[in-house]
Amino acid sequence: MNLHVRRASLRLTLLPFLAALGLVFLAACAGEEEEFATDLPDDAYPLEDMLLDLEDLPLAMENANTNTFDNGEWAQLFDVENLRGKVNQLEARGRILGAVREFSWEEPFTHLGGPALITIQSTLYADVESAEDSMSLYCGSLINERTVTDYTDFWVADIGDGAEGFIVGQPTTEIGRLVETVVCFRTGRIVHAVAQNGLEGTEDIALGVRIATRMYELVRTVFADLDLEAAAEAEES
Repeated sequence: MNLHVRRASLRLTLLPFLAALGLVFLAACAGEEEEFATDLPDDAYPLEDMLLDLEDLPLAMENANTNTFDNGEWAQLFDVENLRGKVNQLEARGRILGAVREFSWEEPFTHLGGPALITIQSTLYADVESAEDSMSLYCGSLINERTVTDYTDFWVADIGDGAEGFIVGQPTTEIGRLVETVVCFRTGRIVHAVAQNGLEGTEDIALGVRIATRMYELVRTVFADLDLEAAAEAEES
């Protein structure tokens, strides 16, 4: 038999096998998708442990400030007249608690070519559905949706249980247009966001994705520790 004919015949014989093998491989990959605990008590999630530290940033920023906000405290930051109404809105959206860490420069005016401020946050919601819904509501970040007029979203590859990216602009008369570039992702009922604030032209989507990816690796470690603790408690009982 001609060698070329034999090779063609062999390829035809192998095609169904290779196709089946590919399906098995894809199914195995799908089966390895990570799951993040969603049934723990609210106070069992160490939100601050999920936040990156200064040394984790690709930029050598100098200051870090960390706070945790319940709904009443978070509502005050929006500077709205109807504070009770804002609290009710946050509660209706299932927000429970959020941890926020802000990174800044000692002398921000010497770093105008990049982000003046980087903020990362992890926000706990009452259930997965509420966390999913918040992804389309600026990921629970400190953005007043009623006043946003300059908004652009961008594609982000999946991180965790899903990711979103967007840029919000705000004009000023003093220094021009300010921009906030946000990359956020979800793990179970916790939504994480990385925001860069700076002048127009400092938007760096790649930087945001890089920081979010580093944060995701940290969050995975925290959830792994939670799983180990839950397993140990189950053995003791």
